[in-house]
Amino acid sequence: PADPGERGRPLAAVCLTDVFADGLSMVYSFYDPDLSDLSLGTHVILDHIAIAREAGLPYVYLGYWVPGSRKMGYKSGFPALEIYKAGQWSDLGDPAQHCAELHPLSVDPIAEQVARISLPDTRAPDVRGPDPRIRD
Repeated sequence: PADPGERGRPLAAVCLTDVFADGLSMVYSFYDPDLSDLSLGTHVILDHIAIAREAGLPYVYLGYWVPGSRKMGYKSGFPALEIYKAGQWSDLGDPAQHCAELHPLSVDPIAEQVARISLPDTRAPDVRGPDPRIRD
């Protein structure tokens, strides 16, 4: 707030974010449930895209998307969304196709799924340059 005596606007949304060399990883986000009609999840993603661009980071990782989850459905509206399924990364395509084929008893526990994830051997180049806070 401009005036130290003002409290400003109430907090509406929060996102816990990890910063990696190649992007931002949106670990967990939450918002005021009374403001759900404002699509705050979408705004948080758009904000992270802007932050990543400003920092020269090529990726924004949206975190988990659960097929059929109304609360996570907004994530499937972003283009270039990939999912990890059957041991490989692939474009999401039509979200409705994934809802019908999954049942809680037909998939491995999340810990086993995460343990099998393999990332590419190469990393995106660090386009940010050296950290000015670190001195030789």
